[in-house]
Amino acid sequence: MIEIKDSYFKASDGNRYFRRNAPAVEVGANGDKKQPFTEANYLAVDGHIKYDLLDGKIKKQPAVEIDWARENKTDVEAYVDYYFVVGGTATFTHEKAVEDHLKLIRFNIEQSTLQRVLNHDASQVRKSMKDEGNDARVCSSAWVVVSGDLAERFNTSAGLEVSGTSTTGLSITARGDGSWSGSEKITFSPGTVFAYGLHKVKKWDGDKIEEMEDDWQSLN
Repeated sequence: MIEIKDSYFKASDGNRYFRRNAPAVEVGANGDKKQPFTEANYLAVDGHIKYDLLDGKIKKQPAVEIDWARENKTDVEAYVDYYFVVGGTATFTHEKAVEDHLKLIRFNIEQSTLQRVLNHDASQVRKSMKDEGNDARVCSSAWVVVSGDLAERFNTSAGLEVSGTSTTGLSITARGDGSWSGSEKITFSPGTVFAYGLHKVKKWDGDKIEEMEDDWQSLN
């Protein structure tokens, strides 16, 4: 059952995604997982996999319907200020989510692909994770809020392109498939990420990653 709290988002698959510090996180961000004794865990971002290395590797999942009315306003609005619409963004509120039946979309990079990128292309990020030790994490997925018509465009897109700069952040562009023309771009700017998922290194083979695993938000 879906559940939204200010510290986590429990998706229909039962996994708990992180919410604290979401404005600073995007797919490919890396850093140290902080575990305050009395507060929610979160990713303290130190860097990012180069955006061009993620092109062709980030996937979109089908949009998820949310019964926003049953969720607490304060929890829903925690950390997120904007949602995506056709052509841009709009101010996000609990009332708007209920009124316009807004949806959530998850963008992610699969574990095997992420490990391959870190081992063969993103050596600086891999070295940083090795130096940080057991608390090192990398963001492998991010949820964003979208309007229904934009969700439909992404669901039917002909493909996704990844771009970005250190100034603008990560951008994902969907190309029209014939049922709609042109393109639609989502940029993970501060205040647009609703929740995020992390991966950690389970086993090292020297300086290379032998095995990774996902790391879900705990109950605190």
